[in-house]
Amino acid sequence: MKSQKKYSLVINTTGLRCPLPLLKVQKNIYSLKKNREALIITDDPMAEIDLKHFCSNNNYLLKEIKKNNRDGDAQFFSIKKYQ
Repeated sequence: MKSQKKYSLVINTTGLRCPLPLLKVQKNIYSLKKNREALIITDDPMAEIDLKHFCSNNNYLLKEIKKNNRDGDAQFFSIKKYQ
C-alpha cells in the first residue's frame, strides 16, 4: 500500500458501521479529480462489498484492498476515479 501522502484524498470511517462508511465516502469523494486516488480506511466488515458495488456503478476503480491485522480489523481501500 502506498504512503498516505500519495493519495489525493483520505477518508477515515473507522468506528462507523454499515451504511455509514459508504455514506461518508459518497459525501466526500466528489472532490476527487480524474485519475487521482483516494484511500478509504475502515473497520466495517461490510465495507468491501459496499465499496465494490459503489465503484462499479460510479466511475471508480477499486485498485487495492489491504487488511491489516496489526490494527485490529482495519481495512484500506485504494480507489481511483477514471472518468
